[in-house]
Amino acid sequence: MTIAHEMTVDDILKKVTPKTYDRGRGYYDSGMVEEVIQRGDRLFAEVLGNEEDCYQVGVTFERDDFVASCTCPYDWGGYCKHVVAVLLTFMHERELVAVRTPLEDLLSNLDAEILKALVFRMVECDPGLSETIDEFCNRVVPVN
Repeated sequence: MTIAHEMTVDDILKKVTPKTYDRGRGYYDSGMVEEVIQRGDRLFAEVLGNEEDCYQVGVTFERDDFVASCTCPYDWGGYCKHVVAVLLTFMHERELVAVRTPLEDLLSNLDAEILKALVFRMVECDPGLSETIDEFCNRVVPVN
């Protein structure tokens, strides 16, 4: 589904269990979604967890569908309650969604040296990204 497509609860229910939807609805109703940023066809959000945890949620809209990810440890089929809470916020409270320049547009004018500097800075802030870069580079340009 493109960002312009009107998302429905049924769209969400196709990708989560009923229990997860109910829990995500509770998170949405309780205001657990801290921030939602829209960049083109992508949403980036922070959602409070049960304890003092804060999880990062990403949603990408594609034609008539969406894919999502969350940094929480949920692994019981479908998307987690944090994704549900973000999607409900996007559906019902668009005024809370900060619309910013798409990443593609921000990065398109940067030369290779500036992009490298950006990646190094990101890895300094989040050392786990180093492994993600390894995996990506080995998939795009396999080592012989």
